[in-house]
Amino acid sequence: MRINIIVWIFLGVFLMSLSACGKEESAPSSSETAAVEQTTVSEAAPEPTPAVATEEQSVGIPEPEPSPATATDGESTAPQTHTINAEARVFNPDIIYIQPGDSVSWRNMTSHNTVSVDGLIPEGAQHWRSALGENLKITLNIEGTYAYVCEPHIGFGMVGVIVVGKPDNLEEVKKKAGEILQGPYRRILGKLNKVQIPQ
Repeated sequence: MRINIIVWIFLGVFLMSLSACGKEESAPSSSETAAVEQTTVSEAAPEPTPAVATEEQSVGIPEPEPSPATATDGESTAPQTHTINAEARVFNPDIIYIQPGDSVSWRNMTSHNTVSVDGLIPEGAQHWRSALGENLKITLNIEGTYAYVCEPHIGFGMVGVIVVGKPDNLEEVKKKAGEILQGPYRRILGKLNKVQIPQ
C-alpha cells in the first residue's frame, strides 16, 4: 500500500513537471546579454545588427567583399540556408558546418527557444535569443564556433554548435566553456569535443 502511494506521488510530480516544460521562462536579468532583434517568418525584418540578422538580412563587420565561394567542381555557390529541427529534447542536427554568409533556420520550435551562449561565440558576433515557440532564421558572417541552447530543455542536453568557415576560436571556446559553464550548461562541452575542424 505504501509503495502505491509513493508511485502516485511520483507520477503526479512528473506530470506537473511536464506541464511546466512548455511555459515561458521569466524575463532575463539585466546582467544577461541583451537579445538580438528578431522576427518571425510573417513579420518584417528589423534593421541589421553587427553580426547576426534575422530573416533574409545579411550583416557582418566588416562587410564581406563580393567574392563568391567556389565549389570543388569550380562552380560558384550562393549562400545557403541550413535547417535545424527542434525535436522532443534535441536539435537535429546538433552540430552543423556552414560558410560565412549562410543562414541557419530553426524550425518546429513549439516549446523550444534558441539562445547563443555568452562567451562561446566569436569575438564581434552578437548574441541571439528567440522567443519560446518562435521559428528563427539568422545569417552568420563571422567565422568561428557558436554554441547555443534551448533553455527549457538544457537539462535534457538540448544544446548545439554552429561552425562557420574555419573555426579559429574553437580551442578558445573549449577552454572558456570549461571555465565558465556550470550545471546542465556543461553539456555543451560534449558537443564542442565532437566538432571537427573543416580542411
